[in-house]
Amino acid sequence: MSDANEANKEADKIYAQYRLRLNKNPNDLEAAIGLGNIYYDANEPAQAILYYRLALDIEPNQPGVITDMGTMYWNNENMAQAEQAYRSVIENNPGFGNAYLNLGFLLLHAKNQVQEARATWTALIKDWPNDPAAHKIRELLMETMN
Repeated sequence: MSDANEANKEADKIYAQYRLRLNKNPNDLEAAIGLGNIYYDANEPAQAILYYRLALDIEPNQPGVITDMGTMYWNNENMAQAEQAYRSVIENNPGFGNAYLNLGFLLLHAKNQVQEARATWTALIKDWPNDPAAHKIRELLMETMN
């Protein structure tokens, strides 16, 4: 059996386990996030958003889930919802670097707002220079200097 078939079987098994857990306990946060992540990885935005919303109903303050949900909104071509998700993370969890990174990407690539993207990235570097996203943001700032 090929490695791809083995990986697919394992992914199907994990998916089934999460579904079973969520059916038994609709407040199973890990299962809701896990299913959202499976659909995120499969680039199925509508399904990912559904499970991320469920996870947020269980526990609202999850900056990683909100940021990932924003990315799924963007993939679903809903720029306003994506931007709102990223900005809400920055407002409520100001040191969460991935939200700055993604908001900057959205401003740059979806809205062609280079200066606003740079300002977003600069805010993270200024206040949280050691955030894991800071290195990538420094590279992006260099790339967008002109």
